[in-house]
Amino acid sequence: MTAAPTYVQVLLPVKLRWIPTYSAPAGTEPGQRVSVELGHRRYDGVVWRLLDRPDLPPERIQPILSVQESLPRVTAEELRFWEFLSEYYLCTLGEVYKAAYPLLKTRSEQTAADILARLQARLEKNGQALAGRHCERVRQRLEAEREELLAELRRYGDSPAKPANDAAATMREDAKPLIHLGAGCREAFLPAIREALEGGGQVLVLTPEIAFCDSMEALLRPAFGPQLQRFHSGRTPVQRRRIAEQLRGGAPALVLGTRSALFLPFRRLALVVIDEEQDPSYKQTEPAPRYHGRDAAVALAGIHGARVLLGAAVPSLETLLNLRTGKYRLAQPAAPLSPAEVIDIPAERRKNGMSGTFSRKLIAAIGQTPGPIVLLRGWEKPDLLQEEAGALFPGRDIRIKTLHALKREGAGGAKLLAVLQADALIARDDFRGDERAAQLLGTLGLFAPRIIVQTAVPARFSGKRSLEDLLAERQQFGFPPYTRLVEVRRQGSGEVLERHFLPRDKSLAARKAEILSRLPDGCYPDVDPLD
Repeated sequence: MTAAPTYVQVLLPVKLRWIPTYSAPAGTEPGQRVSVELGHRRYDGVVWRLLDRPDLPPERIQPILSVQESLPRVTAEELRFWEFLSEYYLCTLGEVYKAAYPLLKTRSEQTAADILARLQARLEKNGQALAGRHCERVRQRLEAEREELLAELRRYGDSPAKPANDAAATMREDAKPLIHLGAGCREAFLPAIREALEGGGQVLVLTPEIAFCDSMEALLRPAFGPQLQRFHSGRTPVQRRRIAEQLRGGAPALVLGTRSALFLPFRRLALVVIDEEQDPSYKQTEPAPRYHGRDAAVALAGIHGARVLLGAAVPSLETLLNLRTGKYRLAQPAAPLSPAEVIDIPAERRKNGMSGTFSRKLIAAIGQTPGPIVLLRGWEKPDLLQEEAGALFPGRDIRIKTLHALKREGAGGAKLLAVLQADALIARDDFRGDERAAQLLGTLGLFAPRIIVQTAVPARFSGKRSLEDLLAERQQFGFPPYTRLVEVRRQGSGEVLERHFLPRDKSLAARKAEILSRLPDGCYPDVDPLD
């Protein structure tokens, strides 16, 4: 008797608001990689779930073309994470799958599978040769070849998954994310990372952009050596695949990466560290899923039962509200940051206090400060600025950097860091402007003992309004984090057509679904936009 077919939904790396149904061989399970046909095109997909009964007449359901047994399965935790991203950020599961398994990643896995098949064939041939009678010299050569093949197989093989981290699985339900504030917060991560690794767990240290990885690696490498692996878009597909294989095998590992590392196949995730949690670079803008790396990392940790540590010189208002409501815990009160010296550009111009790009006050401060000086530029053209600085400060060690370069390279022992036009570093003049200014000053304070800021809006950078004041204003006007912002944007240009401030209550999911249901053609929703 022919066995009844199994019906499965298969995720494809395309934007579909529905999940196609196929028939599959008995024993097919969620997470298996399969090949299917849709619209006369062949796709590599992932089995999403099994169906008790199909949602189409059986005669209209195509069979899957093949089960790709040679490719590693997608874990249940990965599928749950994808579902969270799809539901919260109003994108399709296919878009999440495409982000998690881009074409280069899939090709790299297929290459590894092909290499594995060839190695296994050579090992079988070697075993047949060893079964024969040989002189001692030939036998030693065959045995040495066998050891080399076994070593290569261990390198490429998909080791059996170990059970989830016992320590994480038995964590108390009241274990909440812990936030470290201030200049020394990174050092506070080290004991927790060491404890997780010694317990056999896997650790993810997340940074907002590649520029931060260098400075974080300088801290972590001496302490953890070869256990530390970097993962971001600058790594080759082979390097990224090897990290994935290590994690899939359940080995203890410390991964330092950007938000793309959230899609790695962790088996024993015990700790997630989110460095500079307030940085807007954590927000993915294009393409979908347009998720926030910090919030997605907290959700991923919850799926795995892992601990969460966050660090920031100045916290985001979202994190501050989580502290006030008891959702997060504060590790220790942070030492107050030294206030920046603020120079009012319009006021200086009115009294003839500007010499080109530089105020006379800044010129005097640079002249009185021994040692290297860093100038942070925004709208200024670098060649003209270099020429101007050279004329004003001949023979001085003056370094001109962008904010991105400062984050990547550091200040190199500068005694003074001056921002020539701070308003250029605030991405958009909206309700987040004052929060961005406070966070910018907190970040700059990590690089030099003295900070001078030239600005056309001195009240924004004066430090007279605390984060608590800003949070109270947000509550008064119904702005995030007391609400959730969903923008409807035009494809291509990103033009904002609608803005919805939704209450953070049980109606949130339904309200977001309503926005999605009446989305105009050629538009997309952006949840929690930051730019």
